[in-house]
Amino acid sequence: MNSICTDIKSDKAQKSVGKILKQARQKHVIRDLNVIARELCIKPYLLEALEQDDFGSFPSSCYAIGFIKNYSNFLGLDTKDVVARYEAEYAGLKECVVLDFPGVEKSRGLAIKSVAGIASLCAVIFVGVWSSYNNLDAEEAIDTAAPAILSTPVSAETEAPIVEAKQPAVLITDDVHLKANQDVWIRLSDSDGTVRMEKVLARGEDLIAPKDQGISLMTNNAAALSVYVDGSAVTALGGKGEIIENISLEQEKLLEFSMLD
Repeated sequence: MNSICTDIKSDKAQKSVGKILKQARQKHVIRDLNVIARELCIKPYLLEALEQDDFGSFPSSCYAIGFIKNYSNFLGLDTKDVVARYEAEYAGLKECVVLDFPGVEKSRGLAIKSVAGIASLCAVIFVGVWSSYNNLDAEEAIDTAAPAILSTPVSAETEAPIVEAKQPAVLITDDVHLKANQDVWIRLSDSDGTVRMEKVLARGEDLIAPKDQGISLMTNNAAALSVYVDGSAVTALGGKGEIIENISLEQEKLLEFSMLD
């Protein structure tokens, strides 16, 4: 990657973000927009939109900032300066929402239910792990005391803790998990289009999808996202760099989607 020494700060008064990106590309060792698009796994028309300051065509500022970071980093620009320039020029344009829109009262209640559900799940997992450790200690105590009780008939009472110890290991739930194979933008929406969650998942990050009916997924890189139902992986949602939307996160729909592959 060829680093272009560009003083963005000194040209802020004259140049827009798009112009800065375009001029940097024209000075870069790779100038072909299609070649750069393949390198970054980004559609060419999206790079053109960035260079033309057409940020209104992006779903949100989160979406635009993600592409700006990737593109400016590839061109050897100071990513922080470019993003700061974008935020100064286009602050308020399709605001980024992390969990839900504060101004939408009905989605606030749904978000609270989602958080409560996740908290309940965490509590169940904690109790299961705690019980597992306690039962493990019980097994070790039985093994240590075994020589002293060999002469006494032991049957159902001593076997009971061993049976109980196996139960916490079976923590199968009906959750739908999303896991990022690389940094990837996602948006979760209700059936009426209300945005429930919008964020960039970092590589290796897990997310438990809300259990509400009608939740759909949109992402800018289908291959960067793995979906699991009951711990089993669903078939790939799409190809590398492929933008997908309206993917239902209901278990039945995901399993049907997997069978169609």
